[in-house]
Amino acid sequence: MGGGSIHTQLSAIAPTVFTENLGDSMIENFELYAKALNKEEDGKKVLDEFYQKIEEAKTKLGDKTKLEISLARFQPGKVRVYYKNNFAGVMLDKMGFARPEAQNKDEFTQDLAKEQMADLDGDVFFYFTSDREGDTGASKTAEEWLSDPLAQNLNVKKKGHVYQVNEAIWNSAGGIIAADLMVKDIEKILADIQP
Repeated sequence: MGGGSIHTQLSAIAPTVFTENLGDSMIENFELYAKALNKEEDGKKVLDEFYQKIEEAKTKLGDKTKLEISLARFQPGKVRVYYKNNFAGVMLDKMGFARPEAQNKDEFTQDLAKEQMADLDGDVFFYFTSDREGDTGASKTAEEWLSDPLAQNLNVKKKGHVYQVNEAIWNSAGGIIAADLMVKDIEKILADIQP
């Protein structure tokens, strides 16, 4: 990509920075944005408040942070398990959650075949779908997988601890606001679950 030329054009409008990636670099990116805007003190305050919210959530959740959290994304005709090196994975780690052994990898994601469905098992399974307006292919994939006999054998399915969450919050936004909303989602969903 011709980053230099675009950077020059954008810099004429406002302070402009490029980041390597989103999601798993959320904190580093936020610090970079704050520095670019000469608002490092304000940025530090926001991050301090964010870390405080995480600590408060961990205290509230107590032993529930020992639950093994499974995470996946359904797309049309495709299922992708999410490991630890992505936005939601980093957030789960910051909150102190364990991951099932099959997902306890410092990697981004991996496409699964239906025969590998056991990799989605855990104490709680959060999933999101890539559906966009007018397209329900990802939801159809989720429905197909979650109604499959292999899914019925998963402990998480037997316990009824399978939850669809908002992809914009859990995957595509990748910033401080989304992180705050994700913490609230987790607190709300896990409120009635016994560790």
